[in-house]
Amino acid sequence: MKLSSLRGSLTYCSVLALSMAAFTAAGAFAQETSDKDKASDDKASDTTEVVVTGSRIRHKGAASATPTTVINAEAIRKSGARQVADLVNQMPALVISQSDQTSNANRDKDSMDQGHPGLNALDLRGLGTKRTLVLVNGRRHVPGAPGTSAVDISTIPGGLIERVEIITGGASAQYGADAVAGVANFILKKNYQGLDANIRYGNSTYGDMPSYDADILWGKNFAGGKANITLFGTYGQSNGVVAGQDRPSTSRGNPWWARPNSSVPYTVLDDQHSLQYSPRAVVLLGSKPYVFNDDGTMRDPILGTAGLISTLTPAQMALNSSVAQLVTNSGGEFDGRYDNWLLSVPSDRFITHGTFGYQFNENMRYFLELDYATNKSHGEYGLWWEGGTNKLWDGNPFITPEIIAANGGQGFPDGLSFVRNFPEFGKSRSNYRRELKQVVTGFEGELPALFREHDWAWSTYISYGKTEETVQDFNNTSNERYMRALDAVTGPGGTPICWVNSDADTSNDDPACVPLNPFKPATQDVINYLQFDSSPMTTSLEQYVWSGYMTGGLFTLPAGEVQVALGAEYRREANNIGARDEYNPDSPNYVPDYGVVETPLKGEFDVKEVFAELSVPILKDLPFAYRLTADAAVRTADYSTAGKTTAEKYGLQWAPIRDVRFRTTYGKAVRAPNISEVFTASSISGQWLSDPCNYWNLPNRADKTQYTAANCAAVMPANKNDYWLWLDVNKKGNPDLKVETAKTLTLGVVLQPRFMKNFSATVDYYDIDMSNVISSVEPQTIINKCMDAPTLDNNYCDLVVRDPVTNNLVSVIKQNINLARRKTSGIDTEIDYSVNLASWGWGSNAGTLSINSIWTRLFENKYTPDPDNPDSVTDTVGIFGFPKLKGRTSFNYSRDKLSFGWTSRFYSGMRQTVTITPESYAPYKTKPIAYDDLYVSYWVKPNMNLSAGLSNALNKQPPRYPGAEAGGAYFGDEGWQAGVYDVIGRTGWINLRFTR
Repeated sequence: MKLSSLRGSLTYCSVLALSMAAFTAAGAFAQETSDKDKASDDKASDTTEVVVTGSRIRHKGAASATPTTVINAEAIRKSGARQVADLVNQMPALVISQSDQTSNANRDKDSMDQGHPGLNALDLRGLGTKRTLVLVNGRRHVPGAPGTSAVDISTIPGGLIERVEIITGGASAQYGADAVAGVANFILKKNYQGLDANIRYGNSTYGDMPSYDADILWGKNFAGGKANITLFGTYGQSNGVVAGQDRPSTSRGNPWWARPNSSVPYTVLDDQHSLQYSPRAVVLLGSKPYVFNDDGTMRDPILGTAGLISTLTPAQMALNSSVAQLVTNSGGEFDGRYDNWLLSVPSDRFITHGTFGYQFNENMRYFLELDYATNKSHGEYGLWWEGGTNKLWDGNPFITPEIIAANGGQGFPDGLSFVRNFPEFGKSRSNYRRELKQVVTGFEGELPALFREHDWAWSTYISYGKTEETVQDFNNTSNERYMRALDAVTGPGGTPICWVNSDADTSNDDPACVPLNPFKPATQDVINYLQFDSSPMTTSLEQYVWSGYMTGGLFTLPAGEVQVALGAEYRREANNIGARDEYNPDSPNYVPDYGVVETPLKGEFDVKEVFAELSVPILKDLPFAYRLTADAAVRTADYSTAGKTTAEKYGLQWAPIRDVRFRTTYGKAVRAPNISEVFTASSISGQWLSDPCNYWNLPNRADKTQYTAANCAAVMPANKNDYWLWLDVNKKGNPDLKVETAKTLTLGVVLQPRFMKNFSATVDYYDIDMSNVISSVEPQTIINKCMDAPTLDNNYCDLVVRDPVTNNLVSVIKQNINLARRKTSGIDTEIDYSVNLASWGWGSNAGTLSINSIWTRLFENKYTPDPDNPDSVTDTVGIFGFPKLKGRTSFNYSRDKLSFGWTSRFYSGMRQTVTITPESYAPYKTKPIAYDDLYVSYWVKPNMNLSAGLSNALNKQPPRYPGAEAGGAYFGDEGWQAGVYDVIGRTGWINLRFTR
């Protein structure tokens, strides 16, 4: 961390702290509210005094050295969120990851897997879901996606949540691995009595996203109050299947950078429709594009109102393979980029939860928790698309005399490229079903006699959880069969046949092959040959945990009690990865797909851990030392895969006066590789990739380096004209992965003035510096960085396979590796205030006003993939997903039976990539945007409540800017950043609640 950065951060903290102090002093006239004025249920403030520590040591009140944000049940209810993850993900410290609006084709940015539709996960600080530990009642929860550590938040019983504690700044020493960025701890209601039932309906302003939810919570004490049973069940369904063509922001096509007259700056071309997304074949002949009618004859394309737009030179146009660089706008016959992609996935969720507790005596309580959840969803991945890589060759009967004439009477010795969508194939899609089972049982209690005059508590539990995910693909198109069908020749009878059946080698014959004429709609015989549905594939993860700890006081110093927590934990996780028969070469049902290969695999690990925490009061009730406390924590672990690790953390709290408290923590966090990172079997699939040395990229790619041209000259012929290449991508695990480590630092101040009851303000600087980061690099990035390095002898070129004779790209290895560094820093601020307006002289029944405002200012978010290349560092502050400033402010008012509120969610302007600069692009970033949410609630009867609300009440559309409107539709470089902008538009909800 740079000294100047820290100094500036401390200055910012000091100024803001003084400003808050001045603000609180101005409110000194406020009178304290009597207990009888405190409301309950919907009439209560969102702020309540709870035990919040970020530690196993029991402290009262907001006495944590580690910054902690609390969301209570009432805040969840008033948000109107269908799932608690929707609200938690609005917190500025989190970056949108897996959700219904991002999981259609999304992925965790560090994951090698495509997203799991319908899964909801949390990502603190944007460091990845695998570095955010999710707990339920302080205990580990079984992951929601096999092979990962990411918990599916939608499987946590939302109606049972008492509060959510978001602990930032790293907490591996207290809670274990995966807590590099922090912890989200979901605390459930205990010993609940009564009945609480809800029925909820929601829909978009366009009427195309209906959702239905119902839940019921029931609990009862018995056996003289010693026992309690609590049952919860919920069912939710969202039927919306919203595609890009259904929204104004995406139906016009994605904006595109254009360069008028080949000059700088580039400008945004709104409403871009590329000719490559044509429902009919498009070819470029004699520097002119042609479209084909259903009968195979050629004609001029029907362009949009802007006509044909190209950034190609005449020489490049003459190459006949550059249709992908030709665009127009709407009003023509070409599809938009996102027309056939889902912006939100449908979901069908069912959750049950049961708890049983029995208090044997004041020192021992038994508990049992049972969970069962299912989630059904599906993703749709667009139409089969030809981008110009698979060519037709001279002699192909589908190259008509009309085509040859348009090419100046010349043949096609280098092949004839074409582009098009194949709407007749239908959309490819995948159905997902996840099932979660978990049982947790244990004992907890007090140990009053362990140390004289010092209270002790203890807890021990065992848990078993299993998650199964079944996926089945539909409307798959075999790439190998497609290339066979496209490679046609004239048969003995003058009819087209597949070339593989005409050569002298009978070993490669395919009697089922049907020739494909790309210039006409595909026949049903061709579709039957090319397409197949996969068999279901089931992957499972099992988690076994035993954990126990005890905490209490050791002895008393003049400043207070020295407290300690001691514990141990054992965890074992086992993963069983299946394989679809059609992608398994060992199966008789294997469908050759030119490299799409899956093989079953099993992997497991176990870890033994011991941990300790210590809290020492140093000073108390002295001038300028109302309180001074030091904390420490350490955890050692022994992994069967990664070996021994140690995490540690140190904290200091100083309150010069009762109203002001300064806090700081410093720690070393660790994360061991998870199952999928280590054990993932080799899985080969095809992907469209672009060679950085081709005719277009070499002169035009903005992020090339001074070494790119020389490296390309060493491996490629000049003017290589293939833009897109269909390459094998070999994804596999890495058993040699090392442990990730992170150094974490927080510095903050807490203001809780006595004269302003229920007011608190916090300012916290954070800095997380990670090394040995486990990550996978995208294939396109691997190829680019191979050629951008000072020499071809680099780590990235080791993952790129080229043909030894032609040097053409053949395949890319996508493997988890320990990368160099990831660093992020910023400032979190939070103001929370609740006041009975009667104390302001507004009448005895004036009601209660609650204000909560949380903001994050991001200073740096750097990623350095190559430690040997200092130029490889990328700072993504201000890039989509990482705004410089992000905030959420809510105002809630309650009076008697009525309550209503307004929430504003703010994001500063963002740009597409780090190479977008104001000198080269106009505009170079989006404008700031704020979304407004409204709710109102009314108790119709003492046990009946009606509430309603709007999300994105003003129906704001995503900015018209390249990449900004991607939503869940796009799984390219910006896919995981989706979710910042609302791609659905205004949605409304209404909820009927019954209590007893």
